[in-house]
Amino acid sequence: MFYCRLIFLVLFISCASSAWTMGDLSSLRVQSPLIGMEAPDVVLSKMDGTSASIIGSREGQKAILVFWATWCPHCYEELGFINAHLASIEQKGVKIILVDIGESKEDVSNYFKERQMKLMSFLDENGYLQETYHLIGVPTIMFIDEKGIVQSSTHQFPSDYENYFSSK
Repeated sequence: MFYCRLIFLVLFISCASSAWTMGDLSSLRVQSPLIGMEAPDVVLSKMDGTSASIIGSREGQKAILVFWATWCPHCYEELGFINAHLASIEQKGVKIILVDIGESKEDVSNYFKERQMKLMSFLDENGYLQETYHLIGVPTIMFIDEKGIVQSSTHQFPSDYENYFSSK
């Protein structure tokens, strides 16, 4: 598990550092083989002990799917932004779906409690979705339209996130 996290972190840092040298990371869309395809669905446990379909939980709405981990400092920043703006994002008909990669329910619950975040996350304790979603680091943020199609992907929550629901 340690080596998996280490490889994940090294890949993210190498990709992110090259992006920062190119300019504003928030405008950088990440290439993904899933863009233009239906978002893969799986049933996962949630922090509250229930299980649900990650893509089905968007209930026909646009969704922002955020893959993250408690050890990731950039994830902390992105989750803080989401936590602060959750109401306004949801008022625009956009569902936020969080998926923690590779950690236990206790770790994730404690992380949110310590940081006073009122968010709910799915738990991919075995890291199954890393391969399914072709993740090269966390945070990875995917924008899924009303039909369940992945439109774009990035590593930072963009202020103009509504523009990311098209693959242009």
